[in-house]
Amino acid sequence: MLRETTLTVRRGEAIGVTGESGSGKTTMLKAAMGVLGRGCEIDGGEIQLDGRAMDKLPPHERRKLAGTSLGFVPQLPMTAFDSRIAMGRQIQAVYCKRLGLSREAATGLAREKLRQVNLLDAERVMGSRPGALSGGMLQRVAIAILLGLNPPFILADEPTSALDPDNRAAVIALLQDLKPTSGLLVVSHDTEVLGRVCDRVHVLHDGELVEEGNLAELLAAPKHDWTARFAETAGQREEGYWSWERW
Repeated sequence: MLRETTLTVRRGEAIGVTGESGSGKTTMLKAAMGVLGRGCEIDGGEIQLDGRAMDKLPPHERRKLAGTSLGFVPQLPMTAFDSRIAMGRQIQAVYCKRLGLSREAATGLAREKLRQVNLLDAERVMGSRPGALSGGMLQRVAIAILLGLNPPFILADEPTSALDPDNRAAVIALLQDLKPTSGLLVVSHDTEVLGRVCDRVHVLHDGELVEEGNLAELLAAPKHDWTARFAETAGQREEGYWSWERW
């Protein structure tokens, strides 16, 4: 349950949210996207996107905003794609539907954006089904789609948690690339993501935002017990940035 939770994300900035498992982080993102599970509902307040009350829109109107106004970077990218269909066809379908492009133009844009996320063998990626690509490659494909759609706001749910160090670094760099033109809301336990990408970080505990600041402030002078434990386990520095280990 989320209680009296207020966050504002502006274009050109990234806001981080961290907290213990079960604190409500993913529920917050699902509420913003309008995909709360059965039995969950919003009983007060509003979720606004550029002044529009998202929680008041019917489902078909919210679906129109998916991708073009509000983008999403999933924690487990394999679940974001249809395992039966080649990646090129899936990317092409998104661009045709959301941007109104022809198939030829959508395919060209797909190649361009895949190369932009350093998937240089774009033809092989487009001809592959999701199961033939690594988690890091799928995460970059998801970001490539967003680069093409260029939504003003993006939600990211633990975008680096399932990645190896090289892919993790690549995704962090891509999130930094998205930031100048989009507002980012990043849910993460990864202190490198929170430190490199996010301007402010909010700590969510038991459905409430209990403190906020930049990452250095939170780790140096934590006020809440969970943040203190988080800072303690993040006490080893790696190349000038805090590393974090799950306890």
